[in-house]
Amino acid sequence: MVVQKSVVQSRVFGELEVNEENIITFEDGIPAFENLKKFVIVKEEDSPFLWLQSIEDKDIAFVIINPFDIKPDYEFDIGEEVLKKLEIESESDVAVFCIVVIPEDVKQTRVNLKAPIIINVHKRKGIQYLLDDERYPLRYYLFENLNSDEQK
Repeated sequence: MVVQKSVVQSRVFGELEVNEENIITFEDGIPAFENLKKFVIVKEEDSPFLWLQSIEDKDIAFVIINPFDIKPDYEFDIGEEVLKKLEIESESDVAVFCIVVIPEDVKQTRVNLKAPIIINVHKRKGIQYLLDDERYPLRYYLFENLNSDEQK
């Protein structure tokens, strides 16, 4: 089997060599970036953060994190429409990430728990899914909550 590779430009990483099989398609794009459909996840060594890099626009890369690493009790049901759209058949098909905003004052880093990124890892399809769940905020302040969790 020949793995197709392509070179992708990234403002963050420079030139990236990407296996075609690692490209994730967001059929509807990501809210506010609906024109961008193809992304790849980039991992940095020794970091809990990853990057969701657009392969269509070098300037668009979202910092993401596995929400279960920062909030072990994070849970939600994926709607039937999303299961069908992403062709999810079992839990092993699913990876969940949340977008992270890291402002100049790093202590104000926040995670969007309200709209996780759901990916079918086998079909390489993704969606940003808005939860109808008041338990999870749009702005979960990472360091405030980590500190309060450690004190418990």
